[in-house]
Amino acid sequence: MAKVAVDFGTTNTIAAVWRDALDAPETIRLEGLANPIAGEAPLIPSLLYVEDGSLSQVVIGHGVRAQGYDLHGDERFFSSFKRTIAARNRPLSRTIDGSPWDERRAGEVFLQRVLRSLLDAEQDNFEELVLTVPVQSFEQYLKWLRDETSVFDDEMLGVQRLRIVDESTAAALGYDVRTPGALVLVFDFGGGTLDVSLVQMPTAEEGRGVLIRGERDTRGRASYQDQPEARVLAKAGRILGGDDIDHWLLDELLLRNEVDRSEIGDAYNMLKNACEQAKIRLSDHESAEISVFDPDTYRTYRATLTRTQFEEILDRHEFFDALQKTLNKALRAARARGIFPEDVSAVLMIGGSSLIPSVQRTVRTFFGSERVMMDRPFEAVAHGALSLTVGLGIDDFLYHSYAVRHLSPITLRHEWEEIIPAGTRYPLDDNIKLTLTASRDGQQALELVIGEIEDSAGTISEVMFGDRSIFMVEEGGTEIRQVNPLNDEDGSRTVAVLNPPGKAGEDRVDVLFDVDQNRTLRVTVTDLANKKILLKNTPVVELR
Repeated sequence: MAKVAVDFGTTNTIAAVWRDALDAPETIRLEGLANPIAGEAPLIPSLLYVEDGSLSQVVIGHGVRAQGYDLHGDERFFSSFKRTIAARNRPLSRTIDGSPWDERRAGEVFLQRVLRSLLDAEQDNFEELVLTVPVQSFEQYLKWLRDETSVFDDEMLGVQRLRIVDESTAAALGYDVRTPGALVLVFDFGGGTLDVSLVQMPTAEEGRGVLIRGERDTRGRASYQDQPEARVLAKAGRILGGDDIDHWLLDELLLRNEVDRSEIGDAYNMLKNACEQAKIRLSDHESAEISVFDPDTYRTYRATLTRTQFEEILDRHEFFDALQKTLNKALRAARARGIFPEDVSAVLMIGGSSLIPSVQRTVRTFFGSERVMMDRPFEAVAHGALSLTVGLGIDDFLYHSYAVRHLSPITLRHEWEEIIPAGTRYPLDDNIKLTLTASRDGQQALELVIGEIEDSAGTISEVMFGDRSIFMVEEGGTEIRQVNPLNDEDGSRTVAVLNPPGKAGEDRVDVLFDVDQNRTLRVTVTDLANKKILLKNTPVVELR
């Protein structure tokens, strides 16, 4: 049975397998899907072309480019679909051969085809599969993977266990950081997202040892007892990546050639790919030439771009300001825990966009040169994710604070009581207990509505604006923040039925809140009137 990991990226995807014989991960070059050039990283372009929409017949990865299917404007062609998957609103669908297709379906089929190709290459079912997702969009991706895809119901794959880990944490595990208790900053800058995470490696004092593979039992399985745990202490993220840079360079190319974007038609992808190659060349050359001939219009697009001009384009789009703000946000969160930049022992740069010299220079202004490591930009995430399958655990934390809504019997207004502060580690060691009172005589049911807030809060109230209500947090009478209910829709509220009905002001139910290893908030509700358990370990909502 194989242990595999897939780092599904906006621009490229990496697949890796754990080799017991080598006691190490191996990146797999999947034939027909990955870059075929020997000596280069076996990246799978995150591209999909629909050949037959009704039968879900598709071409993915390198095959899309090799067959010339990467044509902008072609409704059968999908690219950068990972970014759209993270959007809270479902993208518009296209009808292809009578069947609806959107970016989420494209992502599902792409991932399924990668896994099937990996299965064919290994000739073995998956004992354990680890997938990586961005820090900033963890909840959205988790929901998509669990609720909207059928990838893991595919009997062909035979997935025994599935793990989800955020990309930044996986990267920390993917680098050989062997100092007990080391503080490591992961700078993950790929095609679609920038994620910065401060991660602490296990300390020897905790009896966890250094970051090494766990021992195996007599049946060859990984032992999960007393394994090292990497801890995420601070996070910050932004939807920004190499894909944005490619579009900025394309705009510059069109400007220099005095062509409007609406005029380029099917040449879009050729031009964008040429801009991407120029960006890559500028990582280790002072200038890059762009020359693209469009056979449809007989027009040749030309431009010479120097590294200085490239950096001016980035600056014009406030690129460096965005980098600095993201780094500063993560460092502010670290300072709140008493951790300062000088405490960071290593900075790990991953993702193709981290190879840009001016990006590296920006990071060095924060941390100096000696601590910045950049020798595994493409494979660190997949390899780190694989390490989870052999005993390296993760002790992660929740990004936001959460509160439960109740109706005050005094004011008869909805109020919120914080139950889980930001920074709480999960899974919880102990349940959180809360006693709720009946708000009125004859109350027959109790609804549990959970709200997401930015920080710890005191009093939270409902404010009416016409027929619309907004929930606000008041901190010390000076600061107001919005609270977003997560399950306040018909059919999604968790309801406990009261029998006999409640009386206003009486303590009526005890609620035990738990957060499991998948960030799912679960509740157990006990009726104090008859000691009956109304709900037991019932899932309520996904946290992040």
